[in-house]
Amino acid sequence: MRPFSTTRLSKAAKAELGIAKAEKVLALGTESATSDLLVVATNRALYLQSTQERIRWDALSKATWAEPVLTLTLIDGTGQVVGERIVELGRTSDLPAAIYDRVTDSVIVSERADLGDGAAAMLVARRNSDADEIWWAVVFEAGLDPKDPVLITRAAAELAQLRESLGI
Repeated sequence: MRPFSTTRLSKAAKAELGIAKAEKVLALGTESATSDLLVVATNRALYLQSTQERIRWDALSKATWAEPVLTLTLIDGTGQVVGERIVELGRTSDLPAAIYDRVTDSVIVSERADLGDGAAAMLVARRNSDADEIWWAVVFEAGLDPKDPVLITRAAAELAQLRESLGI
């Protein structure tokens, strides 16, 4: 099996995946060594042909690569984990590296905030890869109740202070 030598896709393949003309293909691969189902990274999203999903880069908390398995952790608009996709890759043209680069690039700032009494949260700003807008998330550490009004108030104060200090 040889690695892909190009990141070019036919117009038909782009249309089938739903890749917009304005999107640039960065890397591609196949799901498993025996499959022709594509996994495509563009400048705006990751496309999984097998599930017909388009996942914006800011909707991925992380991507873990343990050859040949790619594990994608999905988040919602508040930064909370909402699912996982596990993809066994076959042929690839630097797909894991492109995914890592795009996910990392979508994070503008990620800072740990001390909320007192041993509680903490991550304050994260991400760039929506489709709208070029910034959205903020507060992700409480494991074991904390994200609906606790005291924690929410403290986190909101920390977030306001961070945003003011950064001018965002």
